[in-house]
Amino acid sequence: MKKIIYFFLILLLFSCSDKKPELNIELIRQAHLSDLPSASGIEYLNDNTYMVGDDMRWLVSLDDDWNVTGKLALSGIDTLENNRTPWNVKADFESIASFNFEDTDYMLVLSSGSMVNTRDTAHIIRLGDSLTSYKKNIRDLYEKIKSLAGIPDSNEINIEGLAVSNSAAYFFHRGNVYENFFVEIQLDSLMSYLLSGNNNLPALKIYTVNLPTYNQIPSGFSGACFMPDQSAILYTASLEDTDSELYDGEILGSFIGYIPLDKLDAGISFASLLKDKNELPINKKLESIVIKSVTDNKLLVLSVSDNDDGSSDIFEMNVYLNNLD
Repeated sequence: MKKIIYFFLILLLFSCSDKKPELNIELIRQAHLSDLPSASGIEYLNDNTYMVGDDMRWLVSLDDDWNVTGKLALSGIDTLENNRTPWNVKADFESIASFNFEDTDYMLVLSSGSMVNTRDTAHIIRLGDSLTSYKKNIRDLYEKIKSLAGIPDSNEINIEGLAVSNSAAYFFHRGNVYENFFVEIQLDSLMSYLLSGNNNLPALKIYTVNLPTYNQIPSGFSGACFMPDQSAILYTASLEDTDSELYDGEILGSFIGYIPLDKLDAGISFASLLKDKNELPINKKLESIVIKSVTDNKLLVLSVSDNDDGSSDIFEMNVYLNNLD
C-alpha cells in the first residue's frame, strides 16, 4: 500500500506541470581496468580519482588518464584467487565518500554488511600530507538499521552507496531481496560513533524510494553522491537478475537517477537508463557515481562498473538535468 501511495504522489506532483523533469546521459569515454577487480566505489577529490572494490583490499588512486598512482591497504586479507579476494573472506567495500568535518577532510569507506564478521567494517581516512586510517566494526549500527527498516532476521543488510553532506550521511541499501531504502544519520553523531571509543549508536531516519524497472526487473541502489549545492542526491541503480544479497545474477543495465532533498518524504526520484548510440541498454553494472564538475544544467560525472570477472570499467559521462523546478 505504501508503494502505491508513493506512486500516485509522484504522478500528482509531476502532472501539475507540462514540463516533466528530465535526465539525459551522454557517454564521453570508457576504459577497461583489467587489473582492478570489482570496482564498487568511486570518489574524485583534488584532481585525483579514488576507487575501492568489493573484492579488492586497496583504496586505489588514479590520475586523469586512469593510471594507478597509489594504493592504501584497507583490508588485512591478502589471499587472492584470480586477482580477487575470495568471496567468503572479502571485506566487500561497496561505497566511498569524501567530506569535511570540523575543518578536517575525511574519506569514509564502508563494507556492505551482507555477511557477519567479514563485511562489518568502516574505514575512515583522514586526508592531509599523509593518509591516516582508522577502522571500526559497525555491525551494531547495521543491526540497528535492519531493525528499524524491518529487514527480517533471515535477510542481510546490503549497503551499496554512501553520500555525505555538511550535516548528514546517507547509507543506501540495495533491495535485491528487501526494498530499496536509505538511512539518514546526522554527521556529528556518526563521527562521534566512528572515532570515539564508545558505541553510542546514532539516531537514524529511514527513507523509501521507488526506483525504475526494466523488462520487469527492478533496479537496486548501487551508489550515490551529493549535488555540489547539496540540494539533491545523484544515484546509480543497477539491474541484476538475482534475489540474493550474496550472489551475482545476469546484468541487464543501469540507471542514473536524481533525488531532490525537498521531496525525501514523498519518495520521489527520476532516472534514465544508460544506453549506447543505438539506444540499447549498456549491460554494465554501474556501482558508484561522483561529480567532477558542473556547468549550468550539465554534470560531468565518473562511474565504475563491477564486471563480476575480476575486472572493472570506468566511465566519464555528461548528465543533463532539465525542468527540475
